[in-house]
Amino acid sequence: MHVRNCLKASIWDYPGGNLPDYELMWVKVETARHDILVGALYHPPKLIYQPSAVLDHLENCIDALTEEYPRASLVLAGDFNSLDNDDIISWCALNGTVDQPTCGVRILDRIYVIELNYTNVKVVKSAVKSDHKVVIVYASSQLCTLNKCRERRVFRKWSPMQHALFFQLVSQLQIELPADEDVQSNYDRIYTIMTDLLDLFYPEREITVTSADSHLVTPTVKAMLWRKPANACRAN
Repeated sequence: MHVRNCLKASIWDYPGGNLPDYELMWVKVETARHDILVGALYHPPKLIYQPSAVLDHLENCIDALTEEYPRASLVLAGDFNSLDNDDIISWCALNGTVDQPTCGVRILDRIYVIELNYTNVKVVKSAVKSDHKVVIVYASSQLCTLNKCRERRVFRKWSPMQHALFFQLVSQLQIELPADEDVQSNYDRIYTIMTDLLDLFYPEREITVTSADSHLVTPTVKAMLWRKPANACRAN
C-alpha cells in the first residue's frame, strides 16, 4: 500500500492478533477532514483456509475499527480472486463499487466502502505489464485517462431491412462454375461473389475503440452505443 507523503499513515493491528494465514493489512490515514481506514487484502487462488474463515476475520476487523474510529471512512480493496462478492457485502455490511471486469471477463480487483462517498469509478489499463487492470475510485469531477489508447476498427453494420434485401437476392441467386476450371479457381470465384455481396448489403464502416472499453464492447456494440443517445432524444 502506498500513501502520499503529505499524509500521516500508520498500520492498525487487530486487537485479537494478526493471523499469518491472511494477507491483510489495515492502514489508518489521517487527513485534514477525517480519518480513512484502508484495508488491503490478497485472497490467493489456491486456498490455504476456508473462505468463511477470512470473511469472519474481516467482519471482526471492521467491527473493531468502526468501534474504535466511529467517524472514520472505511475502504477495503485488493485482489479477491474467488472470494464471492455477495458474501463480502452481506458478511461485512459493505458496498461494492466495481462492476466492470478487471482481469479478462472476471471482476477480481474490487473496492468496497461503508459509505458511498466515491461517485466515480474507472477501470483502466495498467501502466505496468499485468493481466490485471487498475481500479480508481474518486469523488471529484470526471478525470481524463492519460494512457488511454485509441484504435480504428472495421465492422459491418446490419439491420433487419438489410437482412431482408440480402435474403431476397440470394434466394434467386444462381452461381455457375466452369467445369473445366480447377478447384482453387472456382473457390476464388465463389469467395469473390460472397465478398461482393457483403460489401453491397453490409458495407464496411470504421469506429474508434479505446483501451478503456470493456472487451465485451465490440465495434458493432460501440456503434450501437453511439446511436443510443440520438434514439433516446427522438423517443422523448
